[in-house]
Parts: sequence; C-alpha cells; structure tokens
Amino acid sequence: MPARGASGAMTLITEYDVVGSPMRVLRLESATDGRAVLLLEVDERRPGIHREVRYEITPSELIAAIRANGAALPGKPYNDRFISEPR
Repeated sequence: MPARGASGAMTLITEYDVVGSPMRVLRLESATDGRAVLLLEVDERRPGIHREVRYEITPSELIAAIRANGAALPGKPYNDRFISEPR
C-alpha cells in the first residue's frame, strides 16, 4: 500500500498575556517535504526575549510513541476489514 507524506498544521496550546497577545504557542505541523512532523514552540514570556525551538520526528516514530504511551479508547472492537476495504 503506497504511503503519502504528512500535511497540515495544528495549534496545541496558546497562552495569552493580560492584553491578549500570545506569549507562548505550541504547534504541530508537517515539514515542507512531508516526511517529518515538527513540534514548534515559540516562547515570548520574558520581555525582550523571543525563543523558538523546533523538534522533529518521523510519522512512524510519532505513531510508535503514541502507541507506547497512550491508552486505547473504549468503543467498538477493531475491525481489520473496515480499514482495508473502502466502500
């Protein structure tokens, strides 16, 4: 089965100051080539200091981390046919 790269972005956390300006933002987005997922942290909580940190992980490493540290949600049992046979 062919696989495609990641696309899109999502804001996870935004902290605002009293005036309403963002002081700290955490975002997940795809790398420009679509082969990695980036966690971007922009921190401006200290006056005059702009700090930006990028963390990069492959989609397969992210999936493995979620499976290792997450919990399966209760619901319908997993059905392999549902995923592999589109209607």
